[in-house]
Amino acid sequence: MKGGSYMKRHLLATSIVAVCLPLAGMAGGFASTYRLGRGVVAVTNTQVNSSWATVAVLVRFDSETNGTLAIRRVSQGNSYTLGSCVFATATNLVWAAERDYSFGFGDVLLIESTATNGVIQVMLKND
Repeated sequence: MKGGSYMKRHLLATSIVAVCLPLAGMAGGFASTYRLGRGVVAVTNTQVNSSWATVAVLVRFDSETNGTLAIRRVSQGNSYTLGSCVFATATNLVWAAERDYSFGFGDVLLIESTATNGVIQVMLKND
């Protein structure tokens, strides 16, 4: 039977791996912050020869807020819902992409919220 110090070292190593793996996915990535003034944030890929993929969307409200949030991909005039939720007394929301959603030239990441008292940080990576 292994002692308590082994368990502590193992848990620490596991915690470090759990923190570092998501950050490794951000290699070559970037983040941008937008004010949620009108309830809509649209991020368009304007680069003809490159594409990017979503990693996460972080939302911080200035105070506890109720409302709805939807994250969509708009491509060639078609809108696809990647995630949505109804929230109550929230100050922070996090949406993490389940997979790489690739955004080519002209594609739009559209974030819509009924609450407008906060900021959104969009985390993307090179595709």
